[in-house]
Amino acid sequence: MASLRKRDKKREKARADAAAKRKKEMTEPITIDGSKRGSGRRKRQRQIKALLKQQESQKKFREREEAKTKAELVVL
Repeated sequence: MASLRKRDKKREKARADAAAKRKKEMTEPITIDGSKRGSGRRKRQRQIKALLKQQESQKKFREREEAKTKAELVVL
């Protein structure tokens, strides 16, 4: 069997790294700190936005898992 070219290996590594980063972002809990008002507001707003995005991705993941288990039950 032929081995992969160097650029294909790099591409696979980049994809694996991106997938690991997405998984880490989805599973790692986000702590919201900073002030509601004042100089730390931007940081807090970014964290709130990231938390909402994380919750949405976790919800979609659960829905996909449920659909997958339903499909397995129908096939069996």
